[in-house]
Amino acid sequence: MKGNIFLLFVSLFLSFLWINVFFVEGVFGVISWWLLLGSSILGIVLFLISIFLLVVKLLKGKLSIKMIYSVILFSIMSFPSLWFINIGQFAYPAALEKTSPSITIEHPFNQAAIVGWGGDSIETNRPHVLAPNERWAYDFIMEPHSTKNTNLEDYGIFNAMIYSPVKGTVIEVFDDEKDIPPETEENETMMGNYIFIKISETKTFLVLAHIKQNSILVKKGQIIEIGTPLARVGNSGSTSEPHLHIHHQRQNPTETSMYTTEGLPLFIHHREGTNMPIGVNNKDIIYPLEQYH
Repeated sequence: MKGNIFLLFVSLFLSFLWINVFFVEGVFGVISWWLLLGSSILGIVLFLISIFLLVVKLLKGKLSIKMIYSVILFSIMSFPSLWFINIGQFAYPAALEKTSPSITIEHPFNQAAIVGWGGDSIETNRPHVLAPNERWAYDFIMEPHSTKNTNLEDYGIFNAMIYSPVKGTVIEVFDDEKDIPPETEENETMMGNYIFIKISETKTFLVLAHIKQNSILVKKGQIIEIGTPLARVGNSGSTSEPHLHIHHQRQNPTETSMYTTEGLPLFIHHREGTNMPIGVNNKDIIYPLEQYH
């Protein structure tokens, strides 16, 4: 009897989470997504136990519908764990057309940049679309890149000046974390050095991460315009090589956990037009509308 109640509870719990993810907008969907990922670890354990018990029942000739149902249920529960090893992944199901507000920012450099990762799909933006808070994030790089060199100066974007792509207010800065060698995992935090901006137009927030240590030029509380020099690109935080990470989110990043944060659509106004450039195999190159000074 207790076993039946447990299976019923797990069935209802998983159904509730998957329904929230696909049909409930906002924070409830975000929290449900992270709960699916977290519970998948327990799902692996329960799946292995259910397989073992199924084999035992088979050997004893006592196979039951309940055992078969357990295996199927716990396999579904453990499925999201495969995403950690790039199997069965799909983007967090937030619809670009229905998620608002969106924001169109200016190009954050005074020179051409390459979109390493960007866009709405898992094919062009794999590291970001799996995380609800970074759903439409970008990683910018410049030539040369992906060189596997250990010298940061060998990467084109390292030390490039970042200009504010929006008008807003700086709500937090941090630039005490050291820049790490490429292709290492010596980072102290995920984001490394960062700048958080409250956007005047939408009252939402822009996050810029992996900034060079001791290079930030703005202060908390400072009102900034488009083109205000912010900092230089570094290689701080969880990063394989120098790049600039940008994403747009609804909640204040100084007050809200990433697990209860909604990522919002982010477009870029540049010389080729207003759009959402994409990355990976066909990396888009974007150019500034004007040169910042």
